[in-house]
Amino acid sequence: MSERSKPHLVYIAFFFPPSRASGVYRALATANVFRSKGWEVTVITSNEEFYVNEIGTYDASLLKSIDKGISVIRVPFSFGSNAGERSNSRLKSVFLRIQRKVKVIFANVLGRFLSPAKADNYYEWVNPAVSALLEVNENKRVSHILATGNPFSSFEVAYRCHKAIEVPFSIDYRDPWTLNVYSGEKLPVDKRVDALEKRIVESASNIFHVNEAMSEKNKTMFPKTVSNQFVVPNGFDLDSIASRRRNNDDGAIVFGILGTLNPHWPIKEILQAWNNIAVDLPQGSCIKLGGYLGYFAHSEKPLSKLLPGDSSNFEYVGPIEKGNIKAFYESLDAIIIPASGGPMVTTGKVYEVAAQPHPILCIQGEGGGARMALEGRPHVHSCEAIVESIERAMRNTINSHFDMTQNDILEMQKFAASFERQFSLEKLFNHVQAST
Repeated sequence: MSERSKPHLVYIAFFFPPSRASGVYRALATANVFRSKGWEVTVITSNEEFYVNEIGTYDASLLKSIDKGISVIRVPFSFGSNAGERSNSRLKSVFLRIQRKVKVIFANVLGRFLSPAKADNYYEWVNPAVSALLEVNENKRVSHILATGNPFSSFEVAYRCHKAIEVPFSIDYRDPWTLNVYSGEKLPVDKRVDALEKRIVESASNIFHVNEAMSEKNKTMFPKTVSNQFVVPNGFDLDSIASRRRNNDDGAIVFGILGTLNPHWPIKEILQAWNNIAVDLPQGSCIKLGGYLGYFAHSEKPLSKLLPGDSSNFEYVGPIEKGNIKAFYESLDAIIIPASGGPMVTTGKVYEVAAQPHPILCIQGEGGGARMALEGRPHVHSCEAIVESIERAMRNTINSHFDMTQNDILEMQKFAASFERQFSLEKLFNHVQAST
């Protein structure tokens, strides 16, 4: 099949490698899956300078994982007051050509009259991204548009282009747009934003969510779209799975946490519980934290104050590049998932952790999404974010570490198999293909 005859996906993913933002692994895998299925793939994303200079979230190692056949178009964005001017100056030659076209005029008029609300803080990116996508369509007809949130301005880009060039589009809700992910309640947003979301959702061919709680809530909010709402869980990458457990001949117990520390984590309770039991453990026992401190560079300093200073039983190892995740898990005896919130919160790491050959301590309230996702997996100990409960669960997790058998590990692998990223995204691919 020639490149010209292949179906063509335009994937709108504002956060895409080298961004290391939450959800970027899902975005990367989605683009790669469509390419592996024989599609031509064009990604419209933001510029690298924004990730580096404005939010400080950058992992250059991720660039190596983008399929070489994928075209990546970087549309500049800035939170600065002259963001629009900067974006236009970078793509001025493109926009001058495109803006003369009737379809672009229609798309932008549609935005002014039908979508006056600002979807989120990234709304200045919408017009230049629309223009870039429509130029892509001029060069190679687009078969389907897929947008991932957040930011949810990406959804508006897809919607406007859908109206302008009559191409079907789908949206992938990685987080809820107008709902509080922790409580499930409606956020106090402008009514125009609610109307914009409704218009987009009811026009989309497919609406994807990462768990059942999000899907069911959205079915209630948008009953006309029930048949188009689907669950596509987050998954894990095989190259991030430990092939062995830590060699603990020293008798020490090493718990590990991997993820981006945020203010919702019960980190204070975790450390207090650990200090309470560490006195009973062999020398060298510790908790290792790997990951960034917050999602933005300015978050690092205040969050670092939540961590202990010099401590023999805690180690902050810093950010872990994608290629080193497997080695990090292989340095552990047990894993902690510090989840917060209710049924809508599964956390991006839960399935990756589920596939590791280790016992798990999941700290989340009863009915929480991460706890539900792990139901049926051997050697999981869940508890509320209360020091006494965490302490008991830690001791139970240590017992699991010693009791675990090879058969248990095989059961863990069987439990997690369907969440391998390639399989988890198969459903998304099939629905998009069917509606193209």
